[in-house]
Amino acid sequence: MTINTHFFFALVLPDDIKAYLNAVTEQLKQDFPFKKWLHPADYHITMAFLGNAPDTLKEDALRRIENELANEGSFGLELGDIGGFGKSESPRILWAGVKQQERLFAIQRKVYNSCIEAGFELDKKPFKPHITLARKFGGDSPFSLESVRQIANLEDKQFEAVQVALYQTHLGASPSYEKIFTINLQK
Repeated sequence: MTINTHFFFALVLPDDIKAYLNAVTEQLKQDFPFKKWLHPADYHITMAFLGNAPDTLKEDALRRIENELANEGSFGLELGDIGGFGKSESPRILWAGVKQQERLFAIQRKVYNSCIEAGFELDKKPFKPHITLARKFGGDSPFSLESVRQIANLEDKQFEAVQVALYQTHLGASPSYEKIFTINLQK
C-alpha cells in the first residue's frame, strides 16, 4: 500500500463520452480559468471514496461488490446539466451531471453498502452523480455558470453503463487515475 495514494469505486464512462466531454472542456478552457482541467481518461462517476485503503479491506470490498453486481445488467444513462460545487462566484469543482436514473442509484447503493460491510467508513453525504471536469476556479472576475451553460449544452448525449472499477489515484500524474480492477455488468 502506498501512503500517498487513495482508492475509489466508480462507474466507468465509455471512450466516446470521454471524448465528447473533452471537446466541451476545450471550448470552455479559453473563457473559464480553472487551475486544473481533468485529463479525459480521468472522467468517471464516483460511487464510493475509500481513501488510503488497506489491501485486506479493499479485497473484502471487491469480493462483496462482485457478488452484489454479479446479476446486474448494463443500463442507459444520459448526460444532464453542467454545475459547480462550492461558491457560485468561485466554484471548487465544475462538473457534468447525468439525468436521474434509479438504476445508477441502486448500483451505487450496492457498492457503497458493500464497502461499509467490508469495514470502510465512508462519506455520508447523499449520492450526487457527477463527472468532475475541472477544479479550483482561478479567474479574476466572478464565475458565471449561465455563461458556461450557453457554451456547453450536454442534452441528448446518451451512453450505456457497462462497468464499475476500483481506481487508484496517482497524485501529480496525468492521467491521475488508474483502473486496478473492473467489474463488468451483464449485457
